[in-house]
Amino acid sequence: MTRNEYMHDEDAMKAYWKEWENLENKKVWRWSTLCEWDDVAAQARAKDEEIHFGYLFGFMVIKGDEFPVGDIRRRYKYRIVFQGNNVKDQNWEVALFQQMSCQPAMLDAARAAECYSCFPGHDIGGRDVEQAYIADLKGPPTYVQLPKELWTPEMHKMKFPVVRLEKALYGHKNSGVYWNEYCRDKCEQVGFEPMAENWSSVFWHPKKKILLVIYVDDLLMTGPKDELPAMWTKLESFLKLAKPPETSTCLLYTSPSPRDLSTS
Repeated sequence: MTRNEYMHDEDAMKAYWKEWENLENKKVWRWSTLCEWDDVAAQARAKDEEIHFGYLFGFMVIKGDEFPVGDIRRRYKYRIVFQGNNVKDQNWEVALFQQMSCQPAMLDAARAAECYSCFPGHDIGGRDVEQAYIADLKGPPTYVQLPKELWTPEMHKMKFPVVRLEKALYGHKNSGVYWNEYCRDKCEQVGFEPMAENWSSVFWHPKKKILLVIYVDDLLMTGPKDELPAMWTKLESFLKLAKPPETSTCLLYTSPSPRDLSTS
């Protein structure tokens, strides 16, 4: 959606402010670090230290736009990202990043999950992780400029106000790696093990016989029906999961909801 479209839509604006408020509540940036970019850049140069500056921008989409108006799977979603292709250093030159990479689950993993869900007594379900990539930001200190809708009166008097970014966001060159490391660590804490070396972001719980597929911020879980609710609860202890939808949807898979499957 264009800015003009969502700025005049009440429901879209609720999604807009919800995203900004969630980021602020999670302390993605620190208001106490508010300063002029020129000042913090000069200090970094004087100390021969590296710092980064980047821009934030957001975009509005209608998630589940393929569904009819009124369907609970159709909703506005606003996402704020870090503009990773335009990051500057303290000298206002192109910032360099350590080469890091990770690979999300592939389509074959979703197919395997679907097949496994057809076993007697099994079920399958999907959940979204809200703001999944928000993890501690590593590397050089990074500063960003917030949109003017969030500016305080003090900021309007400044030349180039910036705040320090404390958490990684979508778009940061290494945010996927940070999220993958965090998610793998937490999954292993509740008993999951990596499925195979060449099946990235796919986990197996040997005791509960549960298969978990992670694609960016979508989780797909399948296994013995009686074991799944408790495992979702364990995952919720360290991941902020969206409420179970009527239909489980992710980029890899769309299935009837667990409730629908149980009554079919």
